[in-house]
Amino acid sequence: MAYVTVSSWTYDASLNETALIASARDKLNQIKAMGAVGGHLVRISPTEGLIVMIYPDEGTWNRVRDTVLHMRKDTDPAEGGTMTRAIGGPAAVSV
Repeated sequence: MAYVTVSSWTYDASLNETALIASARDKLNQIKAMGAVGGHLVRISPTEGLIVMIYPDEGTWNRVRDTVLHMRKDTDPAEGGTMTRAIGGPAAVSV
């Protein structure tokens, strides 16, 4: 069963939009190379965004978790914003 993580991010006036896109693309590709099925940066407002990652199963998430937590912690606020919350769990329904 797929496992999904969602992290919420806030952005301030100093955010470099071009750097945000480049940083997200780079990090999402790194996580995908480690086993994720896919990932998305979802802009929900000018000052907020979500990173949604989909893994094939919880075992894959458990294997890459420490690396992902390190990436989140080391994100430069000027290029990636500030993480405000992270949640995850097994997908109850997948289509």
